[in-house]
Amino acid sequence: MTIMVTGAGGFVGLNLVERLLDGGHGVVGFSRDPLDATLMDGFAKRPGALTWVTGDVRDADLLHRTMLDLGVRKLVHMAAITPNADRERQSAAEVIEVNLVGLANALTAAAKAGVERVVYTGSIAVFGPQTPDGGVLDEAAPHDPRTLYAITKSTGEALVARLGELHGLDWVVGRLGRVFGPYEHDTGVRDTMSQIYQVTQCARTGRAVSLERPCVKNWNYARDSAADLDVLLTAQTLPHRVYNLGAPQAWSLADWCARLADRLGEFHFSVGPEAQDDAAAIDLWGPRDGGLLSWQRFEADFERPPPLGMDAAFDDYMRFLDRSQPMGRA
Repeated sequence: MTIMVTGAGGFVGLNLVERLLDGGHGVVGFSRDPLDATLMDGFAKRPGALTWVTGDVRDADLLHRTMLDLGVRKLVHMAAITPNADRERQSAAEVIEVNLVGLANALTAAAKAGVERVVYTGSIAVFGPQTPDGGVLDEAAPHDPRTLYAITKSTGEALVARLGELHGLDWVVGRLGRVFGPYEHDTGVRDTMSQIYQVTQCARTGRAVSLERPCVKNWNYARDSAADLDVLLTAQTLPHRVYNLGAPQAWSLADWCARLADRLGEFHFSVGPEAQDDAAAIDLWGPRDGGLLSWQRFEADFERPPPLGMDAAFDDYMRFLDRSQPMGRA
């Protein structure tokens, strides 16, 4: 089976490519940038076969030709720009074009090429920043998008439903939470790295970190997210059209920093409103932690691969970084 992943050059995309190749699938990675040689060589050693296509999701003809010529049977659409406020002000039209026109192009191309299933990667961002701390956000929670990214992800879900109906597509939305882990890097379309990436890079380069609060979330490890998306791709039936792919365990960024300090020894961090001199102040994206993305529907409908949890994810991520280049891409 040949599976195409748009936005494959992003770090969640690379984790999914890795998993699908390990499953022996043919994978078409579609990205605006070429895959660097080190990653290509590493992926070539896995059981599946990877074809990398450099292109823009705004190019409808290229999407269609790629799916048709390479025999794509299933599609995961991840391509999106995640802008900060400055990019929202400067490049709103580009964000909308990539996130929504690109999605419409991918869905239309999939229908023309006879793709059997489309998985759209949604986001916890659709629920907005006003959800109570620690409250569980299930699939029926109302959308309250405030940023341009969140608005396009919310609209994207409606677009998938409408075009899926018009074209008779087998489609499903898998919403991701706060994802971190292997292959995270600056792609140029994601303006803010995860907080876990930020503190980990500080720890590995000897810089202290300051946190305003512990910051508790049910963080998604990228390899767990890839495993969940794989389930949605390969399930024989889909009892529901929308699934939240949250992690069942919540823990704090301060907990992660404590493990970094134990592992690396020279790393220092503080928690509280007063920042240490010369410490990196980590942006926690607002004054509150917000809600936790649910997982109950997904676990009820499918046999979910057990998520790693914080300790196992920490050990796996450290092993990945130890054998990788400094930015974690190799």
